[in-house]
Amino acid sequence: MGRSAGFRMRYAVAVACAVAAVLARMSLASVWGLTFPYLTFYPAVLLSAGVGGLGPGLVTTGLCALTAVYFWIPPTHSFLIGTFGDRVSLAGFLFIGAAISALNELVQRRERYAKAIMESITDGFAVVDSRWRFRFLNEQVARLARRERQAVTGRSIWEIFPELVGTSVETEARRAIAEETPRGIQLFAPVLGGWVDVQMYPSRGGLALYVRDISDQKQAAVTSSRLAAIVESSDDAIVSKDLTGTILSWNSAAERMFGYPAAEAVGRHITLIIPAERHHEEDTVLARIRSGQSVDHFETVRVHKDGRTIEVSLTVSPIRGAGGEIVGASKIARDISIRKRIDRERLEFLAREQAARAEAEAANRAKDDFLTTLSHELRTPLNAVYGWAAMLRTGQVDETTATRAIDSIMRNANAQVQLIDDMLDVSRIASGKLRLELQSVELGAVIDAAADAVRPAALAKGIRLDVLREPNTGPITGDPNRLQQVVWNLLSNAVKFTPREGRVQARLRRADSHLEIVVTDTGDGIAADFLPYVFERFRQGDSSSTRPHGGLGLGLTLVKHLVELHGGAVSAESPGLGQGATFTVKLPVSVALVPAGVTATPPSSPAPLPVASLVRLDGTRVLVIDDDLDGLTLVTEVLRRVGATVEASRSAAQGFERFVAAPPDVLISDIEMPGEDGYALMRRIRALDPTRGGRVPAIALTAYGRREDRLHAITAGFSMHVPKPVDPAELVTLVESLALR
Repeated sequence: MGRSAGFRMRYAVAVACAVAAVLARMSLASVWGLTFPYLTFYPAVLLSAGVGGLGPGLVTTGLCALTAVYFWIPPTHSFLIGTFGDRVSLAGFLFIGAAISALNELVQRRERYAKAIMESITDGFAVVDSRWRFRFLNEQVARLARRERQAVTGRSIWEIFPELVGTSVETEARRAIAEETPRGIQLFAPVLGGWVDVQMYPSRGGLALYVRDISDQKQAAVTSSRLAAIVESSDDAIVSKDLTGTILSWNSAAERMFGYPAAEAVGRHITLIIPAERHHEEDTVLARIRSGQSVDHFETVRVHKDGRTIEVSLTVSPIRGAGGEIVGASKIARDISIRKRIDRERLEFLAREQAARAEAEAANRAKDDFLTTLSHELRTPLNAVYGWAAMLRTGQVDETTATRAIDSIMRNANAQVQLIDDMLDVSRIASGKLRLELQSVELGAVIDAAADAVRPAALAKGIRLDVLREPNTGPITGDPNRLQQVVWNLLSNAVKFTPREGRVQARLRRADSHLEIVVTDTGDGIAADFLPYVFERFRQGDSSSTRPHGGLGLGLTLVKHLVELHGGAVSAESPGLGQGATFTVKLPVSVALVPAGVTATPPSSPAPLPVASLVRLDGTRVLVIDDDLDGLTLVTEVLRRVGATVEASRSAAQGFERFVAAPPDVLISDIEMPGEDGYALMRRIRALDPTRGGRVPAIALTAYGRREDRLHAITAGFSMHVPKPVDPAELVTLVESLALR
């Protein structure tokens, strides 16, 4: 409503000014006539524009122009303009009127804008004249004076604020006017309950005062100083950085934790303390910070200046600017190396304790299961023995029944004997008292005998039992009874765990320097979690009372130990339950093998080597090369007993040096040796001049006995290929025949 009234008032003034100017010009018509048609109109336009601005000024200009054209521009009493000069003068009047209106509008707008700015600012602003009287003040200053602005305007500042008289405020104000230089002072304003900053700007004939409330800044400064003290005294590293990762601050704890003084760290990238392989962590953290998220208790690794790693827990928070925008990040790093080490030690101790407890519990369960199984396995055949014996004692059975009773008693007694023998064997193995009767053994015959022993059980279940043997497998050194026990256990297990109409296969084959016995079945298979324990004592895949198969769980343990006593190894494989199993026994092939820790039963009296009494090698020089010490010793002893002069070497390189130094009459060399094999050695020798031994006859004494192995040896330059083991008499005869060449 106020704005509408003011609007109407300005335009009423404009019309009034125009009417007054026209009346004044009419009153002078008798004096001026038609000359000076616009002279009285300029003051009217000036007054109208000065009061109302652009719009009223233009209205007054327009009304005056129309009146002048009608009354004083020929032809009069019309709106026609007769001459060009009159048109120009009219245009000039309109231009000047518009310019006066525009200039006044500009001045008024500046005054209105300045006043609006002074009114809109939240800080106080006032202007006093040279006599210290208020000429202008905004609401903030009026609030400080606790009065209305109208009551303050025109009165002295010292009257309104008597408490300032004689203070530093009056002193600084008078100095500002006297020296014509800006001055400033900060003081506590009780009316605001806080601090204000007063800036004084001298002007022509007075002083402009700018009063700003700085209570928040003062409080922030106090808080900042307190925070700075807290940060510096913190035991945790506190670091700030911008959004590019550049370090902005670095407290004392960070210096202690990471080894870099603040002067070296500030201004560098935070990757200064991040391992190269963890730089991606910083990208992830900054991405979260830019999105306004925090990172809490992030455990990672950082690097000390000396290169050692430090385990830390990080908390990273965004730093916001005055407008709420994210400008950086603050990071708190806590050294958790000691705690992590204690946690690891605790977990390791707990794991060891749990493993020990689990092992003890498993052992205890295994013992209980074994005792239960042992009782069952002993009582079951004993029940049949006792029952049939009681019936025979009555004498009331016929001949056929008596025969069945005796067969049953014998069969169950043998089963008990087997159980007891297995337990005794395990005991002997554990105490190191098991003895092997070593001799030359044909594994084919051993497998056949074991297969014949289990074949009735296989036929009873309709299981197909196959025995496959590769040719030229040759004999090994071992205990035939114990090896037959190994094969019998494997075949017996295979038949036991293979369902009706299944298949069991035993295969003998040569593989490099050893023989392999492979027993495969199509039976129950072995669970993956039980496979690592299949050779342990008393361990069974199913030890419950509902297990479908009997036994103490000792058979495979005996297999493992007996094979190892022969210098071999056994392994088990199975695709899983219901998919069968494969057991592979590897036994080494050598000239003579007496495994460590095994006592071979010596003969009752020394037996001479089976060498023909008429064959002697007196004066024959033989060089023997073999990396196996036992084989090397045996061949050397055999040849020396028949008069040969023997030099022994355990490597191809050493043997070649001795060969070149003194070429022998006959060379005997192994094939498989570390560094350089017998084939390469033979090629080097055959490359020598005949006068230096390049044509010396040579025997390849090797565990490689296949036809292609023999061809390979002859192609390399050997005179003969002799597979291990070799009969001593045969070896002496071969050396003699080559020496005669």
